[in-house]
Amino acid sequence: MKRLLFLTLPALVWAESYEQILRYLDDSLVMKSARQMKQAVYEMAKSAEGKNLPTLDADFTAVRLKETPTATFHLGAAPTKAPMGKKNNFEGALTLKYPIFTGFAITASIDKATWQHKQATLKVSDLKRNLYLSATQLSSAIDATDHKLDALKKAKDATDAALEKAQGLYDNGLLPPADLYNIRAKSYEIEAQITDAASQKSQLLNTLSQMTGHIIESVDLYGDSMPLDKETLEKEALSKREDIRALQAALRVKEEDIRLAKSRYYPTIGAAAALKRRGDTLKLNGDGIMNADESYLGASLSWNLFNGFSDKHTIEAARLQKLSSATSLLDYKNRVKRELDNAFLQLGSLKSRLLSAKMEVKAKEEYYKLTEGRFENQLASADELSRSIADLAASRAKVSALKSQIFNQKASIWLMSGLESFKNGFSMIRH
Repeated sequence: MKRLLFLTLPALVWAESYEQILRYLDDSLVMKSARQMKQAVYEMAKSAEGKNLPTLDADFTAVRLKETPTATFHLGAAPTKAPMGKKNNFEGALTLKYPIFTGFAITASIDKATWQHKQATLKVSDLKRNLYLSATQLSSAIDATDHKLDALKKAKDATDAALEKAQGLYDNGLLPPADLYNIRAKSYEIEAQITDAASQKSQLLNTLSQMTGHIIESVDLYGDSMPLDKETLEKEALSKREDIRALQAALRVKEEDIRLAKSRYYPTIGAAAALKRRGDTLKLNGDGIMNADESYLGASLSWNLFNGFSDKHTIEAARLQKLSSATSLLDYKNRVKRELDNAFLQLGSLKSRLLSAKMEVKAKEEYYKLTEGRFENQLASADELSRSIADLAASRAKVSALKSQIFNQKASIWLMSGLESFKNGFSMIRH
């Protein structure tokens, strides 16, 4: 498939292209917030990696005792006290610790954090995909409203022209007042429809502006797609779509939870080494009684032998959570496939309706021309002429609305199969 073509095309200063709207979404506040959360998860993953490295701690303590430490010796008739330390005690240590074996707990926690970061990254991409879907729907609705306004304005022009002719006939006594008022009322009705459509467009533009973080005054909608192959897109959706891959990453997180729970069955082994000195002054050169150098090298082993079967139940809970996630993933895939099936059916229906609507426009145009001629020759009433104008406007608006819906449906199908598919298959090319 060819790559997505982003072309720089001349447009009216107040119109934003579909391509530019999507670019705005990439830098929207919602996306910025999501990327910041993703970065936070990344930092947590890097933090988890640090657990597999040795730790180095520096400690210093200073204590002044109330009394000098002494020991009592009973060597004769009276007990004898001897000093065993000083009132001032200072200790300094540089300690290195390293976990030799933790029952794979550290490895599992690192892998879990890595998959959580992967999941967060995919969620950001899926958020972008859903924003693209929403923006596509809004852009298509705005485009349809634009064309509806054009159709209504043409109807208004035709009605005003008919009103002018009716006024002439009325002035010459060839048209009853009711017919003149009928056409005038139709003109006011179309004006009200234009106002209503303009209000709808403004509301849609406000919503799109809030979503993108930019003031959008009009949408220049264009685009087409590569041929839609249902089987191929379903395969791509089930293997590449961001939300599905995020759920698969969540499943891997559950697997690491099981490894973490099983790590409790193993002993933990650690090693430590320290450079440690003490004294009764800041020089840490001893106190004349205890050794000044208390450096050491050691190892530790800890193994829980019984904890009331808590570990067993924790492992079983983690296993069931993974099984639940796997079941949910399967159900979600089935739902995605069903939604794509329905989307293709809807696209086929829209194409059939568009063909019918185009034929309807041709018929309404011919009927309007016929009715206009008959009206001028006083063979048709003003009501017939008004209805022919309104019917033609409605048919034209229907065609434009269906074209916008087909654009939306094609773009949505590509987006339903994943961002990568959309970028590969949907080209920003002007009709």
